[in-house]
Amino acid sequence: MKDAGFDASNAALRLASAARTGMALKELPEEERPQTLPQGYAVQAAFVDRLCEGIAGWKLAGASPRGLRGELPNPPATGVLIPSRVVQSDAVVQLPPGRSATLEVEVAFCFSRTVSPRDEAFDAASMIEYAAVAVEVVCSRFLDRKSVGQPSFIADNVGFHALVVGGKLNHADSTAFGKHAGLWRGGERIANSLAGSDRTKPFLSLGFLWNQLAEQDRKIVEGSIVTTGTVTAPVDVTGSGHYEARIGETGVAFALAQ
Repeated sequence: MKDAGFDASNAALRLASAARTGMALKELPEEERPQTLPQGYAVQAAFVDRLCEGIAGWKLAGASPRGLRGELPNPPATGVLIPSRVVQSDAVVQLPPGRSATLEVEVAFCFSRTVSPRDEAFDAASMIEYAAVAVEVVCSRFLDRKSVGQPSFIADNVGFHALVVGGKLNHADSTAFGKHAGLWRGGERIANSLAGSDRTKPFLSLGFLWNQLAEQDRKIVEGSIVTTGTVTAPVDVTGSGHYEARIGETGVAFALAQ
């Protein structure tokens, strides 16, 4: 996902500065702005390098069955999980002052060993340590992530802000991921399950990432987390609050603070 004729460094520096200060950007300057998906991924990689934390795993966006069939406006996208932003249930996630966030209830996988997608076929029994209910907190470095275009959104690490990982799901049970899901704020339900081709199928979504990493000859190292995309309708929230998400009877709880 590299573009030899494109310099990603200035855009990456600008995004890293916004990530550290909490200041939101309207857009990238035209001379720095990625125009293609490969350019967007080049900025994303340089942006992640600028954060100097390494990689805790990956996130997937738009990889529902509809997205994988090419029926959405944008193709499925991948981002990187930043280690300090992957937290456990009951954590408090800080948002930049005055910013809103989008919350998505997801299924996340933890890998039990280092694997090479180019050299190995996926095998859940030998590769997955556990599956868990998770909530991704999307809070872009842009004021309006939907207005800047897909290459810039990919450059912004697909809006990743935090991932809260909760209770374990039985990934050997084919019905575990399809159970009713929801999200509550202060006891009030604010998001319901998606259904049909709009609801992410976690192993299907993971297969998309597997193919992407195989093409890049990249490994998934032991302990990596992959969060596979939303199983509930994404919901925008503002201000502080306490949240709980569930898939079936398995849940995760956390707070947002500003």
